[in-house]
Amino acid sequence: MKRFTLFTFLYLALGVCLTAIALGYPNLPSGLQTSLFVSAGASYIVCLLSTFPFWRETTIRFYRRRNSAVILPWLAIGVNIVVMIWEVQSQNWTMEAILQAFSRLLVVLVFAEIIAITWQVNSEN
Repeated sequence: MKRFTLFTFLYLALGVCLTAIALGYPNLPSGLQTSLFVSAGASYIVCLLSTFPFWRETTIRFYRRRNSAVILPWLAIGVNIVVMIWEVQSQNWTMEAILQAFSRLLVVLVFAEIIAITWQVNSEN
């Protein structure tokens, strides 16, 4: 483990929150509870992977090869947020719908880290 970033701690915090919610509400439907645990586990794995240098280097290599792909993380974040809001709204803002949307925040964090890394590359040049 070489470096800790703000995103490392955000991944860890998301995993802890998802685990606490899944354990704190034992009357949740088993499918939703499993989804929360899976998202928490994925968050812990991404937290661990984000401390290694290959994470940043792979992002930089991809960014330099496909400079036109700069818009893709922004689109992924936007689409993910719109879909989360749509799902929550269509289910009348129930707790289950909000928790399902909350478990999808890992995708937003990963793409936000990609954007932050590309900004750092641009500021270095």
